[in-house]
Amino acid sequence: MHRTVIKRGNLPDIPSPCTGVCSMDMSNEYCVGCFRTRLEIGGWIHLSNEEKLAVIKTLRARRKAHQD
Repeated sequence: MHRTVIKRGNLPDIPSPCTGVCSMDMSNEYCVGCFRTRLEIGGWIHLSNEEKLAVIKTLRARRKAHQD
């Protein structure tokens, strides 16, 4: 039986969560489209996949809090 080993380093980068609605809500300093801060937007390309997943988890919580 042949097994395929998947290496983490070979996985593609997680794409940006940008929705194309790029406008900062200055009252909470998040983009109204993707809910990222300016630092998260600017630093996205420098993050590891693990860090990107952590940001995405934070974005989900921000979006949920905004909807409530």
